[in-house]
Amino acid sequence: MSKEIEKVLFLTIDFPPRGGGMARHAYDAANAIRGVKFTPLVLTPEMEGDKAFDKKAVVNIVRLRGIKMDRLFERYLWSVAVFFVYTFYYCITSRVKVIFVNTWSISGVSAFLANIIFRIPYFVFVHGLDVYAPQRDKRAARLMAMVLKRSKKVIVNSSFTKGLIERILPGIQAVVINPVVDIDRFNAERRIMKEFEGKKVLLTVGRLVESKGHDMVLLALQKVKEVFPEVVYCIVGEGPKQEDLNALVRKLGLGGNVIFAGRVNDEELPSYHHSCDIFIMTSKEIKERGEVEGFGIVFLEAGACGKPVIGGKSGGIPDAVIDGVTGILVDPNNVDEIASAIIRLLSDRDLALRLGENGRKRVERELNITEFGKKLNEVICGKIY
Repeated sequence: MSKEIEKVLFLTIDFPPRGGGMARHAYDAANAIRGVKFTPLVLTPEMEGDKAFDKKAVVNIVRLRGIKMDRLFERYLWSVAVFFVYTFYYCITSRVKVIFVNTWSISGVSAFLANIIFRIPYFVFVHGLDVYAPQRDKRAARLMAMVLKRSKKVIVNSSFTKGLIERILPGIQAVVINPVVDIDRFNAERRIMKEFEGKKVLLTVGRLVESKGHDMVLLALQKVKEVFPEVVYCIVGEGPKQEDLNALVRKLGLGGNVIFAGRVNDEELPSYHHSCDIFIMTSKEIKERGEVEGFGIVFLEAGACGKPVIGGKSGGIPDAVIDGVTGILVDPNNVDEIASAIIRLLSDRDLALRLGENGRKRVERELNITEFGKKLNEVICGKIY
């Protein structure tokens, strides 16, 4: 099939310059498709900063007018209609043979409709949270099942997500392709930030929500501080738990040990990684709200910088962090275990260097754009079942 394909449509509601793992995954996936000599055309909403980003992007991007990122789900049917109008137009005017969808909702429904009309096969990426959360809404669950069952193949990011989707929708055979990172993006800038010089630095990059476990790291930091008074915990990201975390920092007397960096753009992020001693994110599953870490691309980004990582034993993180090889997995609800892992890595430089080096090698050899493209090509051509 690959020789016939002139254009691949890539439909996604998440795409840079929007932050987050799903947006970065979408860009890397589109880049990987381009790398195997297809021509991906990305259809994605307009957003602040998109013109500057699109000028530097290595893939072709069409920004959808008429829908706003902050109202996508508020005006769900309108968002689907806009996505479909653009999809319909390019299916007619271009030699489209394949459609990729970064998540089943909105853009996935558009691909579903295009498949009914044009019989163009579509492939859906599933990340974990996007199939977990809809289980609380019967209509959303039915719509998701409809989109996924008609897809040519469901591509999941981890063994955990594969088990989740096969349990929710028996009969669907999902294929696991772990997310990747562009290692050149993290090797290009190795600057150590001045404010972190001479300190022991912990780093978390992620939305400030309960499931990411920032609060547990702060509680563990109290114990770490007794051994390493100069320790600094840098938190990159924004979210609804900002005030709660600020209050916890004050309560614990950690004002001099915690830095809230807020939102950091892609160009600055490598410097934060290169400035830290340990990357840590003790994500946990919150079943009642359908929150879970399906994989954790941020762990690979830290690995690309040669940094040891600490992750929660939860969701798909064990696919991202190989316990004892690229990092340490801990019980995300056990403060003592989290503190012990931090102290161990800060005390044992050889261990930290070895885990970081293993993480870097894993990204270089297995979890990179080139390998991702090869696997996606095999999926398109039907060689992976």
